[in-house]
Amino acid sequence: MKTELLCSLRTGESVATLRVTAGTDPLAASAVQLGESFELRAVALTGDSGAGKVGRFVVTVLDLDGQRHPVVLTQSRRSTAGHEPLGEQATWWPNLSGWERVYSPRLGRELAWGCALVREGAAPDGWDRADATGDGAYPAEPRAGPIKTGLATATVRLAWMGDIMLADGPGRDVARGRDPFRGVATALRDADLRIANLECVVATGGRREDKPWTFRAHPRVLDVLRRHVDVVSLANNHSGDFGPQAFDQMLGRLERAGLPYFGGGPNLRAAHQPAIVVRQGLRIALLGYDEMFPRRFEAGPDSPGIAWADEEQVVADIRAARLQADIVIPYMHWGQEHSEASHARQHALARLMIRAGADAVVGAHPHIRQDVELIDGKPVIYSLGNFVFDGFSDTDNNTGSVLWMTVSAEGVVDWQLQAVHIDRSGSPHMAPRPETHGLEAQVAPLPPMSR
Repeated sequence: MKTELLCSLRTGESVATLRVTAGTDPLAASAVQLGESFELRAVALTGDSGAGKVGRFVVTVLDLDGQRHPVVLTQSRRSTAGHEPLGEQATWWPNLSGWERVYSPRLGRELAWGCALVREGAAPDGWDRADATGDGAYPAEPRAGPIKTGLATATVRLAWMGDIMLADGPGRDVARGRDPFRGVATALRDADLRIANLECVVATGGRREDKPWTFRAHPRVLDVLRRHVDVVSLANNHSGDFGPQAFDQMLGRLERAGLPYFGGGPNLRAAHQPAIVVRQGLRIALLGYDEMFPRRFEAGPDSPGIAWADEEQVVADIRAARLQADIVIPYMHWGQEHSEASHARQHALARLMIRAGADAVVGAHPHIRQDVELIDGKPVIYSLGNFVFDGFSDTDNNTGSVLWMTVSAEGVVDWQLQAVHIDRSGSPHMAPRPETHGLEAQVAPLPPMSR
């Protein structure tokens, strides 16, 4: 039986595939380019395995930086010994390499790639989606019971908001004594717990990072923010816009303002700690993760920054949080900007988090609302869109959602989405009534990610 090498690649929203037949010439590499200047080259060699059979392979990932000599980012050599080839009816997964990741500092981007051994001509299901998540390595765990007993009847109403950016127009409003939340303040008072993504750094110092858009808000905005928001996620691609010094300054200002945060911290372990908020005796654990570059904003062992969405760390965090709280919900910063549809990586990562023990998953970042899904009966809201944000002219960028969610010790009881319309100054205004009940918004379930 002849075999081939199938490789699948992803960087952000872009995906590519590569099929490599077995041969004897180590110089005869097959190649595919992806994104701004990534290239993956693969050689499949027969070795002692027999004609037409892949015995080992070499994968090289390069950054084609426009120079005469491209930069080699990584090179991997593997044997196929002990690996059974996937057939046409199999669900594709990178059975030879697992999902590998390589980062280009020049691009500020990451390439995820994986290769599988398949029968000649086979194209297993999922090969072209490149979900880039090792879901099969993390079996689902039984849901932990409530931390406290006798709370089954206690319910808490949460209000989730999308991206809140308090620099630029909203910041100027605050400086003039106006409240950017004025159009939603009354409605938000009905929630027991209000959660948002803080899409800027709040500081006076630091150095502007070399990136297209940077947001730094004056500390005066914290007085307004804490009137309308009870806890904020820092896990996004703008928290580090003015470097670690400004980020660290923001942490201190949030603490002095009495505004809890999650998804970031003074070091890596702190960034991965949940914010545990108690309402009506119910312990609610909130975790935050960023998937959008630059990755240099990630916290280090001894340096401040955000939490990155590494699967092993996410799974461990959720499982640890389940031992401390009744409800565990990650807030994700992910997805393709301006895309109404969530992509395969989001789907796979959401399933990973639900199976690790999350009660729901909430997301933001695309500056537009995305689809919703139920996974094992638990809601996943891929993007709430913008909330307080100026600088956009399109209607979809200026339409966000508040996610109303009721939780108890048993999990999510119900949820609804209510539209907000954002005016030219970046201030949201609540639509008259919720538009979607979560249990009526289920889309077709994704196929199981079995290996």
